[in-house]
Amino acid sequence: MLPTIIGATIIGVIFLAIIISGIRNIKNGKHSCSCGGSCGSCGMNGMCHANKNSQDNV
Repeated sequence: MLPTIIGATIIGVIFLAIIISGIRNIKNGKHSCSCGGSCGSCGMNGMCHANKNSQDNV
């Protein structure tokens, strides 16, 4: 029983650290964009910015 509790606690702490790191990155202006921040060269550019582009054209 004790090893299960310890294992679950370790996994929970790791999960919490990942979530907190992501929130801090967003607050500091860092993004998790896989294209390196240059959305114009990203193949999925139309998917991410479809709403923005359609509003600009209206």
